[in-house]
Amino acid sequence: MIEEQYDMLLELQKIDIDIDEEEKKKRNLPLMIEGITKKILMLKDSSKNKNENYKNLQVKLKRIELNLTEKSNKIEKHQEDLYGGKISDIKELKQIQKVIANYKEEKDSIEEDVLDLMEEMEDLDKSIGHLDDDLKAKEKEFKKRKEETDLSRLVIEKNMNSLNIKREETFNKITDDRLLKEYGHLRKEKGGKAIMEVDGSMCPGCYLDLPSDVIYQLKKNRKIIICPNCSRILIWKD
Repeated sequence: MIEEQYDMLLELQKIDIDIDEEEKKKRNLPLMIEGITKKILMLKDSSKNKNENYKNLQVKLKRIELNLTEKSNKIEKHQEDLYGGKISDIKELKQIQKVIANYKEEKDSIEEDVLDLMEEMEDLDKSIGHLDDDLKAKEKEFKKRKEETDLSRLVIEKNMNSLNIKREETFNKITDDRLLKEYGHLRKEKGGKAIMEVDGSMCPGCYLDLPSDVIYQLKKNRKIIICPNCSRILIWKD
């Protein structure tokens, strides 16, 4: 009868350890998609920033193009004054030529700015395209990983339901309330391993040598013996 209680207690501990393992798997499930989720958020933020930059460059380009148009109009107007025949004063004509030259120089500089800006926008547009491709790939990967995670969760929950039923059946077979109480206390304190089977001179829980009288009592009586080092429940392994 006593041996049966020990056997049931060992079986209960094995079930509890399996339940702990399934619960650990369940807690770790979010980690399977956490990295991908963070990467997707980073890609979205980066894409948002680059798109905002692109819009700002569009506004800047529009402003520069208006400035370019203004310079062209001024050049055209002064050229009409220069070649229209209304002005005959050489000094004034030379002054107009000088003004036109200055406007053309400014126009050339603006056109270079336009080209540089358009090149920057083209590079940025390509970068946004690559980001969008990466984002689509990550979202596809997320969907696949999420399906795997959901499937794993169903398997874990099924295993846990089965284990909990088995645990209740085993628990009800143990009639020694004192033994159950001690097991529950030690299980919380010792990381799930409250009872250990001994088959030598060492405690498998703390890996320290046991006194010879403890080993003797374990072999002879197979009654509850508490490890003097780690306080776990010890029984002799047949």
